Amino acid sequence: APSRTLITTSQLAEVLGFFPHEAVVNEINQINLFSEQRSVTIRMKQPDLVVERAAIVRLLARKALQAGVEIRSGCKFLNLDPTERGVTVTVRDTHRDRVEEFKATTLIGADGTFSRVAKIANGNGHATTPILQAIVNLPDGAQANTTQVWFKPEDTPYFYWLIPESPKQAAVGFITEEGKSAKIKLEKFLSRRGLKPVEIQAARIPAYTHMTRPWRRISGSDIYLVGDAAAQVKVTTVGGLVTGLRGAKVAANAILRQADYLKELRPLRRELSLHLLIRSVLNRFRSTDYDRMLELLNEKTIDLLGLYSRDQATRILCRILLAQPRLLRFAPFLSRGIWQNRSGRT
Repeated sequence: APSRTLITTSQLAEVLGFFPHEAVVNEINQINLFSEQRSVTIRMKQPDLVVERAAIVRLLARKALQAGVEIRSGCKFLNLDPTERGVTVTVRDTHRDRVEEFKATTLIGADGTFSRVAKIANGNGHATTPILQAIVNLPDGAQANTTQVWFKPEDTPYFYWLIPESPKQAAVGFITEEGKSAKIKLEKFLSRRGLKPVEIQAARIPAYTHMTRPWRRISGSDIYLVGDAAAQVKVTTVGGLVTGLRGAKVAANAILRQADYLKELRPLRRELSLHLLIRSVLNRFRSTDYDRMLELLNEKTIDLLGLYSRDQATRILCRILLAQPRLLRFAPFLSRGIWQNRSGRT
């Protein structure tokens, strides 16, 4: 399978409890933001990490084995049925080509964006957001330690990105709207910058909402959802590695200490809800709004954006507004975003 990389913040090492050296393929020290008429450069105090997804999975699996966990690969979850004491879980062992059942009083669904555990436990899945990106050769003179972000609201309410995976290659893509026009938009964007795709990659990312239910009790069994299965994703950037691992850590602690998972999850849910609110504001931006926003980023706010990561939104937002009160000119967008969120429409 082709290599897939993820960009994440320096918080990854903190949530893991160690630095994942073997998974890191590049470090990003700078982010360049571009609107139609403005640009801003943010220098990171702690670099973003570009990691290979498969290497992260292998690393976590090895840590689990060292802790005494039994891992059975090749098993596909099929169903769970309530019984008098717990639930019966049905899986297909694809290596042995047979169906097996076992009883469980605790089940963790960490089965990704299209989680079958979430669908069965909650009666439905969750909304997803499509992304499309191309792997390109970095042009001569391009900086391998710099991520570039372009705000193009006429193409996407999110943004385009260029994330170097190595000194030679980068991922260029965007979060798309539904429809066939996404590939055309990406091709035009690449063409304008003289970039040719080596490979095209597409995926769907879960979209966090206030209605997301990460836990349910069925027949006395605790069913936990973590990571993409719980849509523990920042909807500002659709990044979910650190937040998903935080959710998994909270679930593990709740099980070990017999604590209230939902109560323990509150700090993470506050963080994700703030990202949801910010996203509802940005979805209303036009090109001129992005121009104005970048214009208002003074030296203090740029330093703050370099000091704190995207996984620390609750710590940074008030500090930014104190450093540049004129950003409150976007308050009308914010008030509409709050109203929309309470109506359940965003």
